Amino acid sequence: MKSRLRAVVAKQGRRVARIVGVDDEIRRLHERVAVLEREVQEARQLNQRMAELTDVVAEVLVPAADRDDKVLAEKLATYNRESF
Repeated sequence: MKSRLRAVVAKQGRRVARIVGVDDEIRRLHERVAVLEREVQEARQLNQRMAELTDVVAEVLVPAADRDDKVLAEKLATYNRESF
């Protein structure tokens, strides 16, 4: 009887250890997903800034005869105001 009880207790102890291990792994995975989501958001913001900078550079590189200095000044001001 005692040996059977010990076997049952040992089996349940191993089961609890597995469950706790799974819970710990799930918690770690939730934390990792949160970190990755923040990194993705940062990458999106950097990509947006790069697109804006590319637009400004393209505007600056337009030949002088075709360039509207007022529009260029507005674009540069907008970029300076909104970046960083």
